[in-house]
Amino acid sequence: MSHSTDLPIIVLKFGGSVLTREHDLANAVHEIYRWNREGFRVVAVVSALGKTTDKLLAQGHHYASTPEPGALASLVATGEATSAALLGLALDRAGIPAEVLDAPRINLRTRGVVLDSEPVSVHADVIRRTLRDRAAVVVPGFVGLDDEGRTTLLGRGGSDFTALFLAQQLNAARCRLVKDVKGLYERDPARPGPLARRFRHVSWDDALKLDGRIIQHKGVRFAKAHEFSFEVAELNGRECTVVGAGPTVFGPVDQPPPPPLRVVLLGLGTVGLGVYRHLIRRPDLFEVVRIAVRNAKRHANEDIPSYLLTSDPELAVRTPADVVIEAIGGVAPAGDLIAAALRNRRHVITANKAVIAERGTELQQLATDSGVKLLYGAAVGGASPIIETLATLTSDPVESIDAVLNGTTNFVISRVEAGIEFEDAVREAQTLGFAEADPSRDLDATDSLDKIRILARLATGRDATIGEKRGVLGGITTQVRSAVAVNHHLRLVASLRNNTVSVAPIVVNASTPLGSLAAEENAAILRTRSGREIIVRGKGAGRWPTSEAVLGDLLQLARDFAYAPARPRESVAAREEVLA
Repeated sequence: MSHSTDLPIIVLKFGGSVLTREHDLANAVHEIYRWNREGFRVVAVVSALGKTTDKLLAQGHHYASTPEPGALASLVATGEATSAALLGLALDRAGIPAEVLDAPRINLRTRGVVLDSEPVSVHADVIRRTLRDRAAVVVPGFVGLDDEGRTTLLGRGGSDFTALFLAQQLNAARCRLVKDVKGLYERDPARPGPLARRFRHVSWDDALKLDGRIIQHKGVRFAKAHEFSFEVAELNGRECTVVGAGPTVFGPVDQPPPPPLRVVLLGLGTVGLGVYRHLIRRPDLFEVVRIAVRNAKRHANEDIPSYLLTSDPELAVRTPADVVIEAIGGVAPAGDLIAAALRNRRHVITANKAVIAERGTELQQLATDSGVKLLYGAAVGGASPIIETLATLTSDPVESIDAVLNGTTNFVISRVEAGIEFEDAVREAQTLGFAEADPSRDLDATDSLDKIRILARLATGRDATIGEKRGVLGGITTQVRSAVAVNHHLRLVASLRNNTVSVAPIVVNASTPLGSLAAEENAAILRTRSGREIIVRGKGAGRWPTSEAVLGDLLQLARDFAYAPARPRESVAAREEVLA
């Protein structure tokens, strides 16, 4: 999560058409993380899952043909409350700091009848304050409070109104209503007949002439009255319909979706298996065509088709594909496999900080020469998008960095603070998947040094000089507990100063961004040439935060492929020849 006093806010609304069941919450997490990577703080407004609202209304009417409005509103509001809580939990699992803020927390006040109210005020500062150290806040849509504190509803489609109202009150940079369609159309594109045209821009007045099932008309009238624009788009969509002052303009005719990206996965350990689970959830976007593992028998009980598995990573890299995801780790043989994939004009995504630190310049040049991308957002910070944040600061370059970049070490230190012995804390980290069987690279500061070298290269455009390197291998219990006794914490801090990088255990105040980190969290303080200070924070270890970052890179590629000229694809026959 990145934050600064001047980072823009985007309000995203997720309706029941995209959150049809709990399974779909991961898609909302990916969308929130996408915009966080692009430099936004996110306010996520959610509807109840799928048909939950209809079921709750039917349940209420089971007791009376005209149920008491206050009781019915309280019952129906549980749908949004459940959806918001589940999304908050899903974001936490993915390592994205978030907080659920319901109507009482933000004092979202309404007027009008209980079941069809309109919002009139909100404590926007509560949301802004929460976003100072959170990637996102999640707000249940459709629900408010009247002057007497009773639960009210905003009418059918009212989550749209919630999103638009919050965007206006927060002076958000953008507001996007995420739907199951690419935008607004002149008519239902699913109906028989000529292709329906999609609007690139549509005026508020023309939007009000459309079927109100896609966007709530009350919300559109509110936007018109306050003269602000908003967007309608699909999940992971790059194009959208902008609803605003006009004029109304149609976009190009929708093209058929591109075929799924063919993915080769190198490694099926903690991160690789998490990535695989994400990929098979989206067969519309991704097709896993080969997986390289050390021992295929180890994965026999993981529900993975045996024909995908090979113990020959070089064969896997030769498999016709669009993307190779490297999750092996280490410099060798991973570096040579990445180089081979790039030469074969495969895009490459990796979470391997060691190989990028050692061979990043060479591999990036190879990717450029081959006309493909080398993406490694997961190599530094897990779900804290430090690399992506650096990329947004080209006009105001970063001159210095202080960061906690190793979630394993921070977890171990946190457990020592809690009274656990150092060796027991390390074993606990291993059990939870935060540490490898051999955690020495984490604890001796090698991992943190690799990461700060990568950040330094991105910030300055050149390789940094390596200064001090001290880890926390043993002998830190006294330091850790002495710091806690005076409201401080020991942290393994990686720094960039004057193109020199260093890593060392440092005692910091508990109230500072680095001192306030818990367990496996990472954070980076980026200081720019103009004097801005930007803080990026999130969980930096574990299967789900790291695989979320890998998937963020992969979804970026999927967006690029969806709007790029079609590339010739190697034939199925060629693929079968390689797989034989």
